[in-house]
Amino acid sequence: MKIGELLLKAALINTGQLQVVLMEKDIYANLRLGEIISLHGWVAQETIDFFVEEWPQLIQAKEKKPLGFYLQRAALLTEAQIQQILKDQWQASYRFGALAVLNGWLKQETINFFLEYINPNALKESTRIEKATLSDISRVRVPKVPRSKQTLTEELRRQLIDPEDLADIDIDLDEVTWLN
Repeated sequence: MKIGELLLKAALINTGQLQVVLMEKDIYANLRLGEIISLHGWVAQETIDFFVEEWPQLIQAKEKKPLGFYLQRAALLTEAQIQQILKDQWQASYRFGALAVLNGWLKQETINFFLEYINPNALKESTRIEKATLSDISRVRVPKVPRSKQTLTEELRRQLIDPEDLADIDIDLDEVTWLN
């Protein structure tokens, strides 16, 4: 696959940008397509070099590495951003790629592109992950059946509640006393 097509498929450039670069190719005859893209500042030269030099070998490799490895090698995420995502991942139980998107560092299409080649099964999975616990306590969803506020408050205290679980409950959370 040509570099322009690859960057387009990875959602690192759009079709308009690719058309501009293709028109400018005649003007800058001594520059490669990736160099023109980099000159515009649309994609870092380091990222283009990754796709030209490393990407073909990485996707052919039998042993796949974590998503963050590829994104850092492509200069799409810094080490500090990866560490922040890993920290957030532990706290929020979201998948690595989802957190990169939520932080505004990457587009979902870019994450999907990488996953398509390194872990196609991950595309079918939820953006959330369940944390493994050391206890035998199983998580129980709060029932949708309306209950008294006191009973509901007691039930919420007894269970580990995921914020997404609270979306299923039709109550005024401002009226619930969380800590006594």
